[in-house]
Amino acid sequence: MRICVIGAGIAGALLAWRLVERPGVSVDLVTGPRHDDATAASGGGVRAFETHPLQRGLAVRSLSELLDSPRLLDWAGYTETGSTYILAPEDGLEAAVDEVDEAELVDAGELRRRGWHGLPDGTVGVLERRAGFIRPDLLRSAVLAELGGGLRSRVLVGPVIKLAPHDDGSVSCTLPSGTTRYDAVVVAAGPWTPSLLANNALPASPYRTKSIQYGVFTTYGARPTMFVDETTGLFGRPTGNDRLLLGIDTEQWAVPPGSRPHMPDMSARAVRLVAGRLPHLRLLATGQTVNSTDCYADPPVLTLWSVLGGTHRLFTFTGGSGGSVKTALAASRTAARDLLEQADPQQQATGETPRTNPSRTENKRMSTTEQAPDGLPRYHTIGIGAGPANLSLAALYQSATDEKLALFDSRPVAGWHTPLLYPGVRMQTGWMKDLVSLVDPKHELSFLNYLVTSGRLYALINSQFDALPRIEYERYLAWCTEKLAVVSFGVTVNEISITDDGFLIKQNDEPVAVSEHLVLGLGTRPVTPSYFTELPPERAFIADDLGMRLPSMDAHKADPIAVVGGGQTGVECVLRLLGSGFTDIRWIGRHQWFRSIDDSPMANEFYRPSHIEFMQELGRAKRRELITDHRYSGDALTPGALKALYQANYDGLLTLGRFPVTLLPGRDVTSAELGTDGRITVRCTSHSAPEEFAVRHLVVAAGREHVAAPFDDDLRERIDYDADDEMIVEPDYSVRWKGRNGHKMYTFNHSRYSHGLTNAGLTQLPVRAAIVLNSMFDREIYPIRDELCAVKW
Repeated sequence: MRICVIGAGIAGALLAWRLVERPGVSVDLVTGPRHDDATAASGGGVRAFETHPLQRGLAVRSLSELLDSPRLLDWAGYTETGSTYILAPEDGLEAAVDEVDEAELVDAGELRRRGWHGLPDGTVGVLERRAGFIRPDLLRSAVLAELGGGLRSRVLVGPVIKLAPHDDGSVSCTLPSGTTRYDAVVVAAGPWTPSLLANNALPASPYRTKSIQYGVFTTYGARPTMFVDETTGLFGRPTGNDRLLLGIDTEQWAVPPGSRPHMPDMSARAVRLVAGRLPHLRLLATGQTVNSTDCYADPPVLTLWSVLGGTHRLFTFTGGSGGSVKTALAASRTAARDLLEQADPQQQATGETPRTNPSRTENKRMSTTEQAPDGLPRYHTIGIGAGPANLSLAALYQSATDEKLALFDSRPVAGWHTPLLYPGVRMQTGWMKDLVSLVDPKHELSFLNYLVTSGRLYALINSQFDALPRIEYERYLAWCTEKLAVVSFGVTVNEISITDDGFLIKQNDEPVAVSEHLVLGLGTRPVTPSYFTELPPERAFIADDLGMRLPSMDAHKADPIAVVGGGQTGVECVLRLLGSGFTDIRWIGRHQWFRSIDDSPMANEFYRPSHIEFMQELGRAKRRELITDHRYSGDALTPGALKALYQANYDGLLTLGRFPVTLLPGRDVTSAELGTDGRITVRCTSHSAPEEFAVRHLVVAAGREHVAAPFDDDLRERIDYDADDEMIVEPDYSVRWKGRNGHKMYTFNHSRYSHGLTNAGLTQLPVRAAIVLNSMFDREIYPIRDELCAVKW
């Protein structure tokens, strides 16, 4: 049996190690970046007591195996410190403590005698003697060394380019070195797990990413044992060099994997809290601050999970509570057994603890979902999609009413065109046009407040950007998402219907929630022209996949490559290829020239509330005519993009003796096919005669198209459509439909020819949201004033 484990963190490495121990099993372990992953950043605390019963069982067995194995103790560099776990009393706690060897339950008085002060009334503590810390990176390195020298194991270098399940249950994994078909594949990539699954069109709903941060301090005074203080979120442990590792639970969710968000306010808060809890301890200086990301799931248990529900042998092994080090030894043993039993029922393990593989929907503590008595959540408003439009609505909604709102999004984590967030990519709108400021400049979710609270204000100001980095905007959206706490990720709504109780949404045909009102913020998806669908996906792909494909293209940087699409995404792909060292790029565009956005004062008049009101007074045909004429005020390149390209192209001329980029406007691609020589022939029309270009790779940036709302047949028949089969959208962004019975439906991004280019842009986000809220609640919650306009339309 041949198995692939993707991810060489502590969980993936130990799982591969367990699998190789089984007869007849060979394992490929695929490594990713190690310098900033959760294993390298882990504080390494190990103890047996955990509040979640399944996690506690794994922690008890893991610590027992560690202490009984001289080899593991040596590999891991174990140091015993003891543990203090502080929490509120709850039913069953005494029985839980009894499961742990050499542990006792103590009251607040005993905790005070041990140096803990300022604890809430009734607080208790679990004291555990056989607890301490290991060096997870050291343990991983030892395991990797053994796997790398094994006869039935290999350590391969990623990244993973593609995962493809087959009808027989096997799974193919494509790396830069080639494609291999495996009997089973396990994704144990920590915070990269949800994005890796989502990028391969696979469900990633159980997982969320979260930032982790702690500091290492020099101290004066007696240092505590390793500890967790649930009453404040503090955690810490003494280090091996007379220092104290100290942190606080960040609750910063939906952070991009591999990022290192530094939160100085969290560090300062941890210092303040420890001063109240351990007043005898003095923190003298911060020797090191560690920032990373990790993967979490509900329930918070490191377990093997079938991605496709048993129809294929594709699994994940990640998503504990962020503390997988405590449970990885036992969890990897259990996962290896379960994997082999599911992949090959003839392989049965004996003499082991019964399977404790939990459903990813169960939880016996730490559940975060509150449901109505009938089991179905009920909301005043549901939004489909958690992009900028619906996030703006949610931000203003929470300031206007106490009614309940929920957003549902199919993505595994927060993001905004994440595959296209290359370094150097800039926004097309100014920073003042954020989610709230044009309507409520004092709102806590303003971009300015984001900069101040994240400590980035002066760094950004002094960088003197002409246009904001798009990566910064995505992080702003993730920050807002975390603050709002109304988004359910990993929910793909496949049906919307209307019932007597309101709008009912379903996932996989199962009811999810019901609401009085509905707001559609479905966004867009890349256009996939038919001419390239039959080409090999590793040779021809959409722009969203360029970052994933680049590592496998390193050996062909001198070969010709075509980028099709004359818009902003197209020029960003060209710049990305130039920056990666490609020297023969053909940029093909359909229009007469590659045109920059008209950013003049007059063009910006189109993006004002007064112009939106003017457009509503016109007939449908005249509106369409004017909006088509306005397109270059928004549907074009950022002002600096062409300048950057021309300068980089000239630099290439000085080095190569020719331009590395050939600009080919006025060409419309009609077909593309793979020739016998291995080249892709791209055929297109031009102003004079048909042309052909032979290239090794083809990148398509052909624009984006709207995602259709998944209405059921009954609701779809109730909606009024215009002559172009588009939903009729009223001036207040409500959808015109029959049989409303008090229930209102609104849509963003589906009203281009009724509301203008602001329909899908970011310039008027809070204005659109305010119009919707004023309509939804039938009163002027947010005044919209735009009277000082010199233009009379």
